[in-house]
Amino acid sequence: MNKKTNFAAIDFETANYEPTSACAVGITVVKNGKISGSFCSLIKPEPFYFVPEFIEIHGIRPEHTAYAPDFEEVWPEMKKRIEGLPLFAHNAPFDKKVLLSCLRFYGIDFEEPEFFCTCRLSRQAWPHFENHKLSTVCRMLNIPLDHHKADSDANACALIALKLREELEKIFQ
Repeated sequence: MNKKTNFAAIDFETANYEPTSACAVGITVVKNGKISGSFCSLIKPEPFYFVPEFIEIHGIRPEHTAYAPDFEEVWPEMKKRIEGLPLFAHNAPFDKKVLLSCLRFYGIDFEEPEFFCTCRLSRQAWPHFENHKLSTVCRMLNIPLDHHKADSDANACALIALKLREELEKIFQ
């Protein structure tokens, strides 16, 4: 069994333009080509302020995260799920930047995981789609999505990655 039948999909929502401002994380774990678990948590963002446009996108408000754990407190649960696995994200540069920025901010040592972008890969697999936004790819592939909810976005990303596996076998070798 090759390594990319075991992976995790990750999605962050942020409170503001700072990459350390994660306010939610969703992780879906795939083992042996099947979803085996998930994790989701609100996070108290750093710095602690919310841009109104971001609230409009994901619906997370300051009062939802005021007493939430910070990234450092959520990290042990995240690490249990992602350590040693390649990570998939839709628009991976964003989620990678948030993860690495939060790790650096809190002084957490963690080997940088291999990241794959389901947005970029979906462009290769399905060039005929009108666009490759998460919502569009999910609609075209009949994948359920409650968009901008970290757990739903991570689960959808994992399902897209599994469909990509069928389409683009070469990336999974």
